[in-house]
Amino acid sequence: MSIQKLADNLYIAPQLTEADVQEAAKLGIQTVICNRPDGEEENQVTFKQIESWLEAAGIREHHHQPVVAPTINAADVAAFQNLLKSVPQPVLAYCRTGTRSALLWACHAVQNGTSTADAANAAKAAGIDLSNFAGKLEQAAQGGL
Repeated sequence: MSIQKLADNLYIAPQLTEADVQEAAKLGIQTVICNRPDGEEENQVTFKQIESWLEAAGIREHHHQPVVAPTINAADVAAFQNLLKSVPQPVLAYCRTGTRSALLWACHAVQNGTSTADAANAAKAAGIDLSNFAGKLEQAAQGGL
């Protein structure tokens, strides 16, 4: 199973397959957020296709918030958090590997008092290595991005 729990009511995953959507439904996922731009790779499943699988599985809430990890900024983090606060829980966020989704969560966490080490360790426990983004997490912890 590629779906991993990152935080309370938040799961992350790499690019979803139809089987992953079925697994998400079994987990009780109520909302899916896609953080991956369409067309990033040849033969990538589009968000529209994922939406049709989600609808068929009974997951009615889905949002597309594509981001690129190196350019994630404060507005991206805020938009992700606003989505998390306003949609039915639990939420599954995905991208190509799960890193962008974890990074969006981690930036917000460190902005709100979580240490960068604790945020990175939570991501690591969910199978995501944020070490390449230590500078971005430090920047978020200092109130910038």
